[in-house]
Amino acid sequence: MTYYKITCLFQADWVNLYPALFGQVQHSYSANGDLGSNIAVYGFASPQTPVDLGPLVRVEVIATV
Repeated sequence: MTYYKITCLFQADWVNLYPALFGQVQHSYSANGDLGSNIAVYGFASPQTPVDLGPLVRVEVIATV
């Protein structure tokens, strides 16, 4: 499983931001707190290539198991 940490420099609406980053790919794990939080973690069964949304949205791989 590959886990990605997404950090935004704004309060994110994850319902809209997630598909902008990963399209229609279904995640196996998520932890994004309350709507409006600026940090989320998503896990996928296989590695993904998120869309680069610019400097206000940082995506980093935090674990691969």
